[in-house]
Amino acid sequence: MQVGTGDSPLTIPFYLKCGFKPSGRIKNFFVDNYNHPIYEAGQQLIDMVYLKKKI
Repeated sequence: MQVGTGDSPLTIPFYLKCGFKPSGRIKNFFVDNYNHPIYEAGQQLIDMVYLKKKI
């Protein structure tokens, strides 16, 4: 299974606790694909982070 999410201090630790491992990154994904900044936990999301887990 593969998921993509923002590089957030809330989201990444959740997936790591669920057994996912980092597998890639798309630089500037949120900046290039949204016409406004997106924030989570007070941090602007810039890159899309991919994580994977074998099920």
